Amino acid sequence: NDVNESADLGLGCGNPLVAAKLQPGEVVVDLGSGAGIDCFIAAKQVGPTGHVLGVDMTPEMLGKARENAKKDKVENVTFRLGEIEHLPVGDGVVDCLI
Repeated sequence: NDVNESADLGLGCGNPLVAAKLQPGEVVVDLGSGAGIDCFIAAKQVGPTGHVLGVDMTPEMLGKARENAKKDKVENVTFRLGEIEHLPVGDGVVDCLI
């Protein structure tokens, strides 16, 4: 399946996942996840045993991302409200940060 086109707002600055070389089972955090495009691509790469956490500081973008995840039935992605200075993530639980 292709990634949900409504998650691609055309606002990205490249593909951070090229260099990430994600592996099945990894935990990924996307800072400034927006509508979730990189999260959904990463979710396919880490598979059902991995997890992707999108963090965004705007409730509107979180709503859009959650709507996209629900629409596409993506179950290994969650989205949280937060700022880079105060991440809503515990220490030592992330394999890759994008």
